[in-house]
Amino acid sequence: MNRRVSPATVSILLLILVSAAVSAQDDPATLLRNAALLGRFSTLELHFTLEITERRGSKERDLVAYVEQNTDGNRALVQVVAPAFLSNLKFLSVTSGDNRDQWMSTSRGVRRVAAGNRNERLFDSDFTVEDLSHYDPADYDLSIIGTESVNGTECTVLQAVPADNGSFGDRKVLYISTDNGLLYAAEFYADGEIERRFELIDTMMIDGTPFPHIARMSTIADDTNTLLTVTEANAGVDIPDRYFNRGNL
Repeated sequence: MNRRVSPATVSILLLILVSAAVSAQDDPATLLRNAALLGRFSTLELHFTLEITERRGSKERDLVAYVEQNTDGNRALVQVVAPAFLSNLKFLSVTSGDNRDQWMSTSRGVRRVAAGNRNERLFDSDFTVEDLSHYDPADYDLSIIGTESVNGTECTVLQAVPADNGSFGDRKVLYISTDNGLLYAAEFYADGEIERRFELIDTMMIDGTPFPHIARMSTIADDTNTLLTVTEANAGVDIPDRYFNRGNL
């Protein structure tokens, strides 16, 4: 038997859905967590290039990233695949609950990345290990400081001050799209001055979900920048557990 849903019930359901969306948009921790460059997919295999431009010239590297995220934590492996002589460069991040372990593999061996060293550059690029793993809301005191248009996209402006030392001069100011939650721009401060600047140049769709396609990170004082271009992305792939094993670095 078909049952009619009363207009009052429909109104209540719509109110609940709208309230939930607004709450998620207004929650600083959710905004930060969802602004990760590697997306919000449960599993993701990502191929991309880094074009690093310095005063003395430029260099390009092809990379692959494997990402797995669930309610218990997340795991990410980023490694260089070309040029071949740099194929031993890898970064592994494993987070479970309150525990987070990160390692960097180079020609000199494997070393642990200190928990507080979130600003370590990744493979000599302008991106850091945190930029290409995830932003942990527990690491920051968060506040929404307004809205602003970035190249025609309305963004929520989120300020993140490191919780470990309370340094306002080392804060991040993130511009996150109110429409799709992507990070469209960011300013990273050190000693009160803008140290790095991020800009999203182009987007793409993965399984109907917006995703970064081309982005640039610039380091102001060094006059360097890194252009990140996604060449292939596959969501929902089966990633072997061994990829996230520190012993395989």
